[in-house]
Amino acid sequence: MRSGGRCVLCNAYLLEGALSARTLNLGELAHIVGQGVGARSPRGEYPLDPGLRDGADNLMLLCERHHGEVDAQRALDVFTVEQLRRLKREHEDRIRHVTGLGPERATAVVRMLGSVHGRAVELSRETAAEAVTAQRRFPLFLESYDRHGVEIDLRQLPGERPVEDVVSAAAGSRAYYGHAVRVIDEVLEHRLRAGVERGAVQHVSVFGFARLPLLVYLGARLDDTVPTEVFQRHRAEESWRWPDESGVSTRFEARVDQDVPAGDEAVVVVNVSGAIGRDEVPGELSMLRRYVISPVGVATGPDILCSRASLGCFEDTLRGFLALLEAEAKTVRRLHVLPAVPMSAAVALGRAHHFQVHPQWVIYERLAGSYVPTLEVGRSAG
Repeated sequence: MRSGGRCVLCNAYLLEGALSARTLNLGELAHIVGQGVGARSPRGEYPLDPGLRDGADNLMLLCERHHGEVDAQRALDVFTVEQLRRLKREHEDRIRHVTGLGPERATAVVRMLGSVHGRAVELSRETAAEAVTAQRRFPLFLESYDRHGVEIDLRQLPGERPVEDVVSAAAGSRAYYGHAVRVIDEVLEHRLRAGVERGAVQHVSVFGFARLPLLVYLGARLDDTVPTEVFQRHRAEESWRWPDESGVSTRFEARVDQDVPAGDEAVVVVNVSGAIGRDEVPGELSMLRRYVISPVGVATGPDILCSRASLGCFEDTLRGFLALLEAEAKTVRRLHVLPAVPMSAAVALGRAHHFQVHPQWVIYERLAGSYVPTLEVGRSAG
């Protein structure tokens, strides 16, 4: 009970077979101080009353593999009594903390997995659960649907790896994004929305590693009536956990970059993780009214969203920009969006879009050295 059905050392779930997916009891009770005092009883020489050796305080729940390793003669100098007691205490304290969280602290975990420039990252259920738990919530994976929870897996779609020349990249992207959008819609409709409608989902935690336009689309498709937290992968720590808030956050601003009369269309360049120069804006957009969103007082960079507070400042700036657009350019029906943003900001960008209020967004992606339109979010200009 104290171990939550998981191995103290590797956290493996010991009440289900990995191959059969059937309920099985795969756990083993391992003694910290050996049950006997003889040479064949690992750590048995440690001074502990024989009457206490079979008690819960001297037992650890382990998987078969780690039980054998802990008791191996050549590993006894590593797995000392003091070390095993510490590991047991830390594991059981964590289980007690997680199971002590009330139902209002539950969060449905949504993971979208793809590759970017042929590169993927580790984003397992366990990784997401660790990040969520650090925020004093416990993960709800909606197990009634499948063993992975709300997982949007794009890695096997045709065209996941973009080609090198602009013409082929643009043509391939249209087909690829059509497939990807259908996958996202299907998963959200049949898994997440069903949980929202029956009241099982009252909070959502989003993890995404995919091409930026799809992350924007994911954000736009999430239910805006459910509180949602977006997580960011931090490259330095190779972790999805938000660090402890330090009180320091990055601020952002939205400003007019090209002050020409607004027509049916306008452009916004979002410079956060990188900077898109004016000469990189596609020629067909060069005469449109243009806005820029960028950080205040600091240079753009891949790790600029180092805290939840910084992401919150970015979200506030987005809402302010959309209000500015509505006030200054009421005629705009299509907004061309060129993002150079971290992945959490891409999801936040999509969440700021309201289908019934805001103009259609055309999301651009840098392919083969040029920015090309790849995905549309919201209603059409007509």
